[in-house]
Amino acid sequence: MGMHILGRSDATDGTTRPDRDPSLVRLRRDAYVDAEAWAAAHADERFRARVRAVAATRSAPVFALQAGLALEGLPFGVAPDVVATIGGMSTSGRRSGVAHTHVALDDADVVAPPGEPARLALPYLLADVARRLPQHVAVSALDAALAAGRVEREALQEALARQSPRGRRRAAWVIGFADGRSESPGESLSRVTIHRIGAPRPDLQVRVRTAAAGDRWLDFCWQRPGRRPLAGEFDGALKYGIVAQRSSRSGVDALVEEKRREDALRETHDVARWMWADALAPLRLRALLVRHGLPVGRRVLPGW
Repeated sequence: MGMHILGRSDATDGTTRPDRDPSLVRLRRDAYVDAEAWAAAHADERFRARVRAVAATRSAPVFALQAGLALEGLPFGVAPDVVATIGGMSTSGRRSGVAHTHVALDDADVVAPPGEPARLALPYLLADVARRLPQHVAVSALDAALAAGRVEREALQEALARQSPRGRRRAAWVIGFADGRSESPGESLSRVTIHRIGAPRPDLQVRVRTAAAGDRWLDFCWQRPGRRPLAGEFDGALKYGIVAQRSSRSGVDALVEEKRREDALRETHDVARWMWADALAPLRLRALLVRHGLPVGRRVLPGW
């Protein structure tokens, strides 16, 4: 559920102004959260709290873009400075930390789960995200939704056809490129960067049988004529947390297991590893893959 949003009447006993109470953090007018909970929260959780504060203080907002993704529990990239809303209640513009887009919406394109803020229905939300947010953010969100079986590609295409023509070409590419086999935002970002540098499209989640460690799954795999296959592995702290959670082990144990896994993979594959900083910098990832003998394009394709 995240941090509880307190209104002015909930946040004070009438003797102290809540904006002067050190135990509270003011998110917007008449919306507060517990200061200790705020200090301990991750940036993503803080953004969700800001979204809920808008829901608590505005009249029937419908959330879109990163705000909609946050409410749906989908990756949304770096938290933006503003909370996006959409609908016909006012003209487009930014005010008091809210960016509103004026669009006439069909009732079927808005959902309001019990006890939850209203947001765009998932197919419409993701198609809109594909039109308006950066490539890697949109691909990460669509990858996650496809992986969870929460949306069908046909529904995304139908929702896109009901939206503004602006950005449709971009969105069509994102919808076609999205792949539910990607297991994390880091892998999704890596796929977009690999595309941008003109490297060959890798196979995803390839199973490899090793003598030392049994079956192992690769994040990425390339066949290289005349050479051993190349395994590509995205390394992120989140990845080891996921591995640990799935196997009920500590993060350190998961890291040790990953090292054993790589040693086993080297029986049959060369291994290229990269991190967030590399995936975010196309020239760095390009240089790394060139060192491993992959052909790349002559220029880096622009990112939308």
